[in-house]
Amino acid sequence: MNNKNAITYITISAITVILIVLLIKITGKRYYESEDYTWKTETGTKDGDVLIRGKKIDKIKNDINKLIYAINRSEEDPETFRTPENKEPTDPPKLKLRGIKEQVVNVEVINDEHLTQRMGSTGAEEFLAAATFTLTEYDKIKFVNFNFDGGDHAQPGIYYRETFLNNWKIKK
Repeated sequence: MNNKNAITYITISAITVILIVLLIKITGKRYYESEDYTWKTETGTKDGDVLIRGKKIDKIKNDINKLIYAINRSEEDPETFRTPENKEPTDPPKLKLRGIKEQVVNVEVINDEHLTQRMGSTGAEEFLAAATFTLTEYDKIKFVNFNFDGGDHAQPGIYYRETFLNNWKIKK
């Protein structure tokens, strides 16, 4: 191959790579931006209130950080979403990993006032149920200890899947 052909080949290869990267950035969602990587809830369906497993959870279920990023819909530190004390909370609740001990994952709820006072009882239960089911996809986790200041619509404590099965059905 002569120099001219080599330069042409390198140029075409570089342009192809750039186009592929741009196409992914424009059309592709990252795992944490898609509800396919978490459990989600639907209320008022013909089957009642249901929990639905995301189709792509298996791709991240063995990485607790990715599961939390998927719940938060962001890889940013949840502290960046914390509402200052002198302002009304506008950001939805986010989870911050505080540790894992045996079969329990400990998470802090950032913007807990939004969870306990602004989402209503059903919205708060939807958040806690979806987060519990998503985090217990991690093989070693059976329980989720939510740490936050309790309020009208939600209370802190240890939750597990069975906690929600009186009010929610699993949609297959």
